[in-house]
Amino acid sequence: MFETHVDTLYLWVGLGTVSIAVLGVVVGLPTTAPPDATGAAATIDEVTTSPAGSVTHRGLIAEEWILTNREIRLRNDGGTAIARLIRAVVPARTDQLRAVLDGKRPAGAYDTPDTFRRDIREVRNADTDWRPAPDQLTVRHVAWGGTDVTIVG
Repeated sequence: MFETHVDTLYLWVGLGTVSIAVLGVVVGLPTTAPPDATGAAATIDEVTTSPAGSVTHRGLIAEEWILTNREIRLRNDGGTAIARLIRAVVPARTDQLRAVLDGKRPAGAYDTPDTFRRDIREVRNADTDWRPAPDQLTVRHVAWGGTDVTIVG
């Protein structure tokens, strides 16, 4: 009646091992959700298909991002998300494009429509490395001097 069963020791060792394994899995799970690249792409697409002068803002929960003319990639501790865009866009990587994105008229930021067009072309061909993501995504559709473009930053 008071004997020690050999099976009991194995049972406790097995239970302890399983408990430690489950704890390891739980600790290894991400604490945040993956970013919403599809929602960000939908916001961008909405402005690209709207008339020139359209602008919108959207909160962005991501640590890093890559924005090319046809794709947005967002990354945080929860993972990486990628979404395609309907139309080509321009990332606001220069000071002048950032000024236009923030509401300055292109004629006030650039000397001529040709310099505006050249800046857009250079930014589209620039590198596509991971960059720190902004807290808020701003999208503005601009038309000036025969150039119709959506700027994102």
